[in-house]
Amino acid sequence: MEQRTIELTNMADAIKIYNSNTNFLIHHIGEDHIDESFLKNELEEMQAHGFTSNYILVDNEPIGILDYMINGEGYVYLSLMMITKEKQKNGLGTAVYNFFEEMIRNSGAQIIRIDVVDDYENNVLPFWKKLGFEAKRRDELTWGNKKSSVSVMEKVL
Repeated sequence: MEQRTIELTNMADAIKIYNSNTNFLIHHIGEDHIDESFLKNELEEMQAHGFTSNYILVDNEPIGILDYMINGEGYVYLSLMMITKEKQKNGLGTAVYNFFEEMIRNSGAQIIRIDVVDDYENNVLPFWKKLGFEAKRRDELTWGNKKSSVSVMEKVL
């Protein structure tokens, strides 16, 4: 497994990964697909706020996306971990998370924070709890044109 930065010149695979997750998109941004202009805007905004957007590759094939920010005090905000729909439900999400956690542990990180949209059925709260995250508070998140209820979760490394 490896990580590679998503650049403005190599967005096609990222668009495919996003668009394979229709249910996620509907519940997070209020749309059933994204296009190049949406992703370009996202990448530019994330970069302006100190985030990095990355492909996760297995055998040189992009199978997921990790967007995160590491600050100087050992705090990491994981804003997106998405696996292409075709590769879900076989332990790959746990493997990708473990890869990410090991990578950021090596950077000196001490806390990982995530915001989990949990205002729809079959959300992924149980997945994150199984990985050791604890809910700290409730909040609201706006992404695209959609406001969502979120559980702010943290894991101390």
